[in-house]
Amino acid sequence: MALSMRIVHSVANRCGTASSSKCSRGIRSYSVFCRSRMQNRIGMQAQVVKRVGLPSSLHYRDMNSAAHHMEDTTLSIADTPLGTPEGRELLDGLDLYTIHSSLDSHPLTVYGIHSENIHDKKAANPDGKPRRPVLLLHGRTWSAVPVYHLLGGPKNAAKNIPGRESRSLMEEMYDAGLQPYTMDFRGFGGTPHDESQCVEPNLCASDTECALKFIADRHGLDCNHEDPTMGLLHDEMPALLGWSQGALIAQLVAQRTPHLFSKLILYGSIYDPNVIYPRTPLYLSNTDSVVDQEPVRNTFDSAIEDFTVEDTMPLEPARLFAEAGLLSDPIKARWKHVHQFNNLDPGRVHAPTLVVAGDQDPYAPLHVQAELFSNLGRGSDRTWSIISDADHAVHLLDGRHRFLKIVTNFIQNSS
Repeated sequence: MALSMRIVHSVANRCGTASSSKCSRGIRSYSVFCRSRMQNRIGMQAQVVKRVGLPSSLHYRDMNSAAHHMEDTTLSIADTPLGTPEGRELLDGLDLYTIHSSLDSHPLTVYGIHSENIHDKKAANPDGKPRRPVLLLHGRTWSAVPVYHLLGGPKNAAKNIPGRESRSLMEEMYDAGLQPYTMDFRGFGGTPHDESQCVEPNLCASDTECALKFIADRHGLDCNHEDPTMGLLHDEMPALLGWSQGALIAQLVAQRTPHLFSKLILYGSIYDPNVIYPRTPLYLSNTDSVVDQEPVRNTFDSAIEDFTVEDTMPLEPARLFAEAGLLSDPIKARWKHVHQFNNLDPGRVHAPTLVVAGDQDPYAPLHVQAELFSNLGRGSDRTWSIISDADHAVHLLDGRHRFLKIVTNFIQNSS
């Protein structure tokens, strides 16, 4: 179904990089806001929420079908940490889109970069070919914004401060000839919580499918067919990259709807066939709902724990990643029904797949990556890349250009 496009709000007010004190204030203020929001959501009637003002270098769109009108939307990015003044500073240079879940119409925030005029010949690659779209999925704890757009945007670039150079994978992929998009799962970054106040694997997979359909529609691609063997036509569909726990979501999508994407990148996947995720007990004495529970804060240490290899990530960008992470996700996301990950089966993945990880990634040990790679479904090309002297967050490290080259070549090369 074609989606219409409408500008919601844009202002010229732009802010600088967040300081540590701003970060602390953001955590405190949003913690109070979150508890209040959780209580007020119970029995809340539909109401119009005023959209936030956004930097002029950022574009906001509300993508609606005929069944979804803005006046029916009760939540938006204004109801998230990225709707705060400090949080909006992280969005410099990004295009924002709101799409709606096909299951419950919940608003989902999708981010693009230089994506306003994708059909303009000037936006094409130097060879004149259209840019290949790719959707990036974040992991268990942090929003896509700090993960894939760290220190990105024209305002930070204009400062030209040593040690604060862009580490935005979105920008680097665009410069490499791709058209990257990313999204926030429910309750992360710029996507509001739903009524459950939790994150659920199958629902993340369904929301990812909505984002893939949105991207395909923007690029004039047919996502209505269900035959993933349609040759060149299918090769033009968006690629799908998932990092860490996001790789598990990407694998779920690959097992469910392979016709929605062309290539799969399982990056730092935490898949382990020997891990059985527990189900929630049927009977508990404590029946308090999630909305009544005290929010759990993320911490600075948890934000920088992925950087473990010496001389690969300087202190300053690591510190700025932690600050950005705590601004976008001050409250730890609650995952539920994680037993749905037990349905992961590499043998059910029948798509060109790249398995890539750092050789010192503690969450993706090589022997488990080998099992994941070896058991992928037959009949499609497979590539396994191991990046030396790298841990879990390869795309943020000083040697991230090796990762970019591997992923870009895999997406752009014909199957």
